[in-house]
Amino acid sequence: MMNQAIHTVDLLQWLVGDVVAVSGNASTRFLGGTIEVEDTTEFVAEHANGARSAFYATLANASNAPVTLEVVTEKAVLSLRGDLTVAHRDGRTEVIPERRSDSGGRSYWGVSHELLINDFYGRLAETEPFWISPAEAEKSLRIVKDIYRQSYPDAVHQVS
Repeated sequence: MMNQAIHTVDLLQWLVGDVVAVSGNASTRFLGGTIEVEDTTEFVAEHANGARSAFYATLANASNAPVTLEVVTEKAVLSLRGDLTVAHRDGRTEVIPERRSDSGGRSYWGVSHELLINDFYGRLAETEPFWISPAEAEKSLRIVKDIYRQSYPDAVHQVS
């Protein structure tokens, strides 16, 4: 979860809102003996605005598929799987194409890291702090730690 899905947790909170409670599980279900970490995680999150979300991530997918997100609201459904599609309740549909990386890499990695890293280095000389603060990053880390605590109750957890 920490390595493969934490940025999807970031995106979930960015789209739906801060998570205030989480219930879930991380485990090695499919790749036992081949990796030393969990390969599958799922959780249900309650958000500060009253919304609820369900999250599922696995390393055991049959193909290298992109992240898939669906956000259902009263006025539209947002679907992200490469491109972002917004299907409005009034019948209109908008498609925002995914930006592609020129530097190579697997297509399902997307271009997010490249853009973020370039933005970070491009702002080093500025006096204002970078727009993603450590406090913002800590929100997703807290969710991951909560899932680990629920999944591995007998493990020793470092408090930080």
